Amino acid sequence: MLELPAGGDPAQPFTLARVLWDDPGGAEKTHAALRPLVEAALLVELSRPAASLPASALAPAALRFFAFADVPRLDEAVAAFGLRRDEAPALEDAALRAIRGEASASGREPPEAPLATYTAPVALPVNRRVAALQARLRASLGEAVFGAPPGGLFAKLNEALEAEGASGLAPIATSLDTLEHLLAGRPPGPLRWMPPLLFQALADAIGVIATQEFGRKVQWAECHADDEGVAPPPLLRSRGADGSWEHVPLGLHLLRWCVMPLQPGEQIPPLSEWMLDQFAER
Repeated sequence: MLELPAGGDPAQPFTLARVLWDDPGGAEKTHAALRPLVEAALLVELSRPAASLPASALAPAALRFFAFADVPRLDEAVAAFGLRRDEAPALEDAALRAIRGEASASGREPPEAPLATYTAPVALPVNRRVAALQARLRASLGEAVFGAPPGGLFAKLNEALEAEGASGLAPIATSLDTLEHLLAGRPPGPLRWMPPLLFQALADAIGVIATQEFGRKVQWAECHADDEGVAPPPLLRSRGADGSWEHVPLGLHLLRWCVMPLQPGEQIPPLSEWMLDQFAER
C-alpha cells in the first residue's frame, strides 16, 4: 500500500494506493487478497495516536487501485471496497513515480501505465461538531493512547462533548447510537471516514460500557506506536461467563461496521445491537 501525500504537506489529504501486479487467480482470489491489505492500510491511519497527528484534521482524499494485470470480473472483485473503475484515468506524476519505485524495488520492469485504475472516494462526517471534537481530543490527550489508561479516551471524549455544549455520554449501549448518529449521514458508496481519535474513542467506549453496563471483566491492549510510528488497532480481551478469555478486535470490527462502504440498499443494525450480542451474558 502506497501513501501519497498531497503536495508534500502531511496535514493535507493524502491518497492511499494499492497496486495489482499479477492475477492471483480470478475475481474471488483478488478480493480475498486485497481485503486484508485495504483493511490494514485504513486501520494504520485510524489507529494513529494523538501525538502523531497534525494539528489539522487528517483524512485520505481517496483510495486508489492500479491494476497491471488482466483479471476477469475485476470490477466485481473490488466493488466491496468502494472502488469504481475510472472512465478516464489520470495517473498523477506522484503516483506514477511511487509505483515505478515499488516496481524497481521488487525487481520488476517499471510499467508505463496500468491496464485499469479505480477510485474509492472518501466521505467525511457531515456534522460540523466532529472536527471540533477531534481537535479537542488531540489537544487534551498528549501522549495517551488507546488502553493507556483504560477508558481514558472515552473520558476525554465526554469532556470534549461538554466543552462543545453537548451532553456527555453515559456508559450504556445506547450511547453508541448517539455516537453513530454523530458520525453518520453519509450515502452508500464512499468510504465512511471518521477522525482517528473519534474512531479510537468509540472503541474505548465499548470497553467502558462492557464493564459498567454488562459487568464484564475487560482488559485493554495498550496501543503504543512502534519505532516506525505505527500503532496497533484497538483491541480488548473479555472474559465470558464460563471464565474463558476472548480477544475482541475492536478496530477491525469498527472498520467493517462503521467505515467500509455501504452498498446501495444495504441496511445494517446499529452498533448497540452488536454490543448486546458481544457482551450480554449468554
